[in-house]
Formats: sequence, structure tokens, C-alpha cells
Amino acid sequence: MSGSLLRCGVVGVGSLGRHHARKVVDHPEAELVGVFDPDSERARASSDELASRAFPAVEALLDEVDAVIVAAPTEYHGALGERALHAGVHLLMEKPLATTLTEADRLLEAAERADRVLQVGHLTRFHPGVQRLAEQGLDRSPPRYVEANRLNPFQPRSLDIDVILDLMVHDLDLLRHWIPAPVTEVRALGVPLVTDKVDMANARLAFANGAVANVTASRVARKRLRELRLFQPRRYVSLDFAGGTMGVYQVDGSQDLGAIPGVRGEATELPEADLLAEEVAAFVAACRGRSSRGVPGSEGRAALALGLTVREAVEDHFARYGPSLPADEANP
Repeated sequence: MSGSLLRCGVVGVGSLGRHHARKVVDHPEAELVGVFDPDSERARASSDELASRAFPAVEALLDEVDAVIVAAPTEYHGALGERALHAGVHLLMEKPLATTLTEADRLLEAAERADRVLQVGHLTRFHPGVQRLAEQGLDRSPPRYVEANRLNPFQPRSLDIDVILDLMVHDLDLLRHWIPAPVTEVRALGVPLVTDKVDMANARLAFANGAVANVTASRVARKRLRELRLFQPRRYVSLDFAGGTMGVYQVDGSQDLGAIPGVRGEATELPEADLLAEEVAAFVAACRGRSSRGVPGSEGRAALALGLTVREAVEDHFARYGPSLPADEANP
């Protein structure tokens, strides 16, 4: 394949899939062969815009491509992913990888049997701030405490899943990526506000190495917010994903008792980046046998597992306390 374009397809050309398709068109080593969407008018509009083909069925598309991006609703990830991998096609699956760990394991097994690439669309991994933290050796000095807030105004999309697998999973993926220790405890609460699924959730996670994280996600917020703070020994990092700024602050000072430490550092602007283009580029590189920064299926499975654990903790909290605290706890 080294001398030819990677023939790609996109399954699902809704709000995100059509952007994936554009990035494939823009990639110099890839060719958008076509798209499939159960909404034939939407598929035709996307294919006309990008000078590709609208295929009448998934199988017809899979017969003519080397790689496929699946941006369909999460409930179809397992079945569509298996069909692609069984057809011998490389797969980039939008997050979350699947709806259950059983489905995720079937995808991992299918990718291994077919010897095909399986990556997951955890887009935040490509953010310049996350990349800078990797360059600064975060893996050698993992955070001791992380606080993450990911809030969205309500949008009528991804309503087949709760806010945990829709938004919080991005930060759960970062935690699994940054903290090399098992999760030992999860306490969480969540509430459905405008849908029949949890629309706002908060989770406190404890890790075997002593690290702690507090993560909040909402899809019914007044304004969009993407912020994360992490603390290492004598170091504090503040990352504004949406605003594109990153502050790194180092604690100085004498080790003598009674000494007042000083803090040095400042917030800096991060370079602009097309995260989706980078994600597609990483996928294309992996399909062509090169090293890649793409998120492998196994790590997508780990993020899904942690998200499902948070969901179980939310359900346990609701089963114990219901929609409101008992009177003796609500009014101490």
C-alpha cells in the first residue's frame, strides 16, 4: 500500500461523521471512496459535497475500502465494528468504543484475528496541552490529584448514551492514560434532567498509588467549559481546553521549617490545532504500518470500563438515596 492511497469510507455522516469525511478528503495519503448513512438523503448530500459515493449498504462500502471510520450512534458500534473487521478493514471507532465490555472485547478479538488496526476517537489526546504534558514527562511523575470539568449546553445529539459515556469518558481516558495504577474506589452521583438518561454526573476516583481525581460532566450547562487542573509534587498545571491556554506553576522555596515557598510560572497560549485532522492522520499512519499517536482499542476499552464503573456507582447512589437525601441528611 506504500505507493497508493488508503481507500477510506465513513459510516454515519451526521454532526461528526461528515467532519471525519472532510478530513479524509484533505489527507494526502487517503482517498474517500464513499459514505454510508441510513438516512439516504444525508448520505447523498455528504457524498455530493465531497465528490464521493453514497453506498446503499454497509457491506457494499466495506467491499471497496481498506479502512473505515464509524461515527454512528453508540448502540451500533459493536455490530458495525465487527462487520468491518471481519471484512478485513482497518477501523477507527468514534468514542466510546462500544456500549458494553462484552462488545468491546469482541471488537478487540476481531481486530487481532484479522490483524487490522483498531483505534478509538478519544480526540482530547491530540490536544496541544495534552501533548505538551507528555513532552514534559508526565508519565515519569504522575499527578497526585486531578480535577476535571467538562460542561456543554444541551444539544440534541448523542442522546442514546448518558453524559458519562458522552462527555466524561474523555477525562476518564486521560486519567487512565496518566495514572499508572488501578482504580480502587469510585463514588459518584448523577441526575437525568432533560432526557431519560444521566445528564449531569460527578465522580470521585481513588487509585492504588494514592492519587485522587474529581471529575464532573454536564450536557445541560449554561455555557461550554473544558478545564482540567492537576497537581504533582511541587507542581500545578491548569489546562483550559476550550480557551487554548495552559498554566504551569512550580513551587520554590527553602526546605527549612517555617520558610515561605514561592511560586513561579505563568499561563501561556497554546498553538491552534485541528484535532480531528490529527486523529485521522494518526489512523492513516497506523493503517500504513507506521508508528502512530492514535488511541488503540485496548485503551478505548479501559476508558469504557471506567465509565461503566462510574455509571454503576451513580446507580448505586440513586438506589440508596433516591432523587433526594433523607430528611436527616438533607437537614442536619
